[in-house]
Parts: sequence; structure tokens; C-alpha cells
Amino acid sequence: MKITQREMILGVVTLAAVLGGTTWYIVDSKVDTWKAKAGTIEKAEQQIRHYQAAIKMQENWIDELNTLQDGLQEFDAGQRSVSPELMKIIKQISSKHKLDITRSQPYAEKPTGDLFELGINCTWQGSLDAMVGFLADLQQQGVSYDVRQLNVTPVGKNTGKLKGNMVIHCAYTRKAVEAVAEK
Repeated sequence: MKITQREMILGVVTLAAVLGGTTWYIVDSKVDTWKAKAGTIEKAEQQIRHYQAAIKMQENWIDELNTLQDGLQEFDAGQRSVSPELMKIIKQISSKHKLDITRSQPYAEKPTGDLFELGINCTWQGSLDAMVGFLADLQQQGVSYDVRQLNVTPVGKNTGKLKGNMVIHCAYTRKAVEAVAEK
């Protein structure tokens, strides 16, 4: 049996049409899956870039944290209460600016890892200039002291005096027990 040129062309065209149709059928069924996976890959790459940026920023954060921790006061780990020393420092700063602290009451110490925080509720009386000077000087102490609550009321009419209370949070660290034992 002899195949003519016309039959050969028809056979090749038919084979090409069947292969093209089969390819189209297979590819068309996979396109939606491929697009979904491409979107997932793009989201994953974006998340990887975000995490890499966060890791790079972490180095800066650690350096900044170490700098801030170097500025904190350090007390002995065996010391039972640091509130008298902290209240004494606050009293010295207030006396320097002629702000009268009439009463100070410490709250419980809150440990957070190596960092400790102690809130001190202070009742005070003085002029506006004294209060501003006190707050500015407290701010110059760095991260050691933070006024989180401040209430101000006038003392009588036209006296120029103010009174109120404030909660000062004091941050500090404690020496490790081993470091205390070595000395």
C-alpha cells in the first residue's frame, strides 16, 4: 500500500491537530493551578523580603537596646528594696528645682527579663517653673525615669502655686548573683 502525498499531509495535519488539542486540554486544566501557585510564590517571596528587612533592623535594635541598658542604674541582686535609693534621687532632683514632694509611695517591683521597673506615686506642690524644671531634669536622666501619669491642680485662687500627683516609673537592672559573689 502506497501513501500519497495528499494522505501524508492529511495525516500530519491530523496528528498535529490531535497533539495540539491534547496539549491545549492538559495545559488549560493546569493554568489555574499554575496561577495560584505563582501568586503563592510571590507572597512567600514578599514575606521573605519583609523578614530579611526585620532581621537587618534587629541588629540596630540590639545595638540601641545595649546603649540604653548601659545608661540604667545597676543595683545588687541581693538588695532587698531599691525604692529608698530611687526615692532619694527623685527627692534630690525635686529639691534642686524647689518642687516640694510631700509624699511618695512605691509600688511593687516588676521584673521583665534583666530589666526591673518600680513605680513611685509622688504627691507634690510647687510653682509651674519648678515643675517644668523638675520634669526637664528627670527627662535628662535618660531611660531611667518615666512619668506616666501627671495630675495638676491649682492651689487656691491667684496663688501661682500648683499641686498634684504623678507616677514615676524607674527602670534599672540588677547585678547577676555570680558577679556579686565574685566581689
